[in-house]
Amino acid sequence: MPKRVLITRAAEDTAPLASTLARLGYEPVVVPLLERHWRVGDVADFAVAHPRPQVVLVTSGVVADVVATAAPKAWGNALWAAVGRATQARLEQVGLPCHLVPSQHTAEAMVAAIADELGDELKGAQVLYPRADLASPTTAASLAALGARVDEVVAYTNREPPGAREALARVLPVDATPVLSGSAGRRLAAALAGADVECLGKLVAIGPSTAGACRAAGLRVHAEASPHTLQGVLIALHAVAPPDL
Repeated sequence: MPKRVLITRAAEDTAPLASTLARLGYEPVVVPLLERHWRVGDVADFAVAHPRPQVVLVTSGVVADVVATAAPKAWGNALWAAVGRATQARLEQVGLPCHLVPSQHTAEAMVAAIADELGDELKGAQVLYPRADLASPTTAASLAALGARVDEVVAYTNREPPGAREALARVLPVDATPVLSGSAGRRLAAALAGADVECLGKLVAIGPSTAGACRAAGLRVHAEASPHTLQGVLIALHAVAPPDL
């Protein structure tokens, strides 16, 4: 029997990962633990209120989608920074620019890259940060500590789908679980509702910040991806839970 790998991403994000896992010899087990709700009107109003920023910070492809829908022609003269290559690719796909991508795909590296790019000009610079409602406050706080003026807007909210916890209980245990964000790890821990965390099998975190969030939520992390990408997750998964071919 193929090893069973749990996917808890939003329903619209599951197909590529599930098909890749199946092709590699795993059995994908799909239980979405979040639904996204775009706040297009809020972002559109935010764009009008902040017409000339120095930097626009984008930390996910979903944010890129929301901004492209709400304000596709806003902030044309700003420096656009993406957290990683996948976010950069999404920005380009929806017609938005991308000027800066850190070598390491983490929020900490992105803050450092912005600081290196702007130098002393970062002090007093306006940085726009459209984000998820569950985004860590660390990114904005780090930029503010360097002297930037950070203006935030919630681009989308995350909610737990009805019946998600019951659906999760029905499919556990599994052999492995990839976790692609800190908020995903916290949602997963909350959804376990007291179940033994070992029922998740080998837990693979996409990077150190995600691993830290998982551990803080009481989950056991067996591997961290390197590089901090989906491809890195698949490599780490193969190392700790190779498919039964």
